[in-house]
Amino acid sequence: MSDASLPDSLTLDQAFRAAYFMVEQYVALEGEPDVGLILFEQYLHSDPARWKDWKSAVGRAIAEDASTDPLSENLDRDG
Repeated sequence: MSDASLPDSLTLDQAFRAAYFMVEQYVALEGEPDVGLILFEQYLHSDPARWKDWKSAVGRAIAEDASTDPLSENLDRDG
């Protein structure tokens, strides 16, 4: 999928699935993924609290100022 075909925004459901797929992809690519990441992937897949936690994280991302942006360093947004 090219960048031009990606939407400018996602629903909460789509964003959650994207986050899950990113973690799933990372775990699959790593030869020996960290057990914590494997547990996180399992949590995203099966923990009943995940949706409440996700909505809380989205609310925080919207409310936080730019000084706490985890994307500000070491991110190639053009690549």
